Amino acid sequence: MKPFLALVALCTLILGGYYFFQVNHLHQVPLGTLLSSDNQAMVDKALRFMEDIQYKDFDASAAYSLPEQRGKYDLAGLVEGLFKIKPEFLDIQKYEVLSTDVDTSGNRARVHLKADVKLLNTNELRQPELILYFKKQNGEWYMDYASSLGGRK
Repeated sequence: MKPFLALVALCTLILGGYYFFQVNHLHQVPLGTLLSSDNQAMVDKALRFMEDIQYKDFDASAAYSLPEQRGKYDLAGLVEGLFKIKPEFLDIQKYEVLSTDVDTSGNRARVHLKADVKLLNTNELRQPELILYFKKQNGEWYMDYASSLGGRK
């Protein structure tokens, strides 16, 4: 009976871990990222930003920018510059984090992503790689739109 209970406990632990990783998008993250809370915060914001772009919710995606940059940029135009596709023709299929870096000061960082995108009304598939830059202000990480997205007004 004890081996059966141990097997049930092990299966429950494995399934619980799998569910946790799926719900928290941690299956899209390099394993080393899980060790740093700063890296986890940036990855979470980068993935949420990509999801907002995927669903064309540009107002929600502005929440990740530096406070002084909010409302300054045409996000649809920035996304077009980033992907070289008009937002209305952009279909982001999936995206994943390739790596994260934090500089020696601990106040600047970047998240390297890869996306699978489809150009609507064509069979063209692209796999652009993106780097989103972050700055830490008052203990919180914010995306620097000027650096990440080309920053034209």
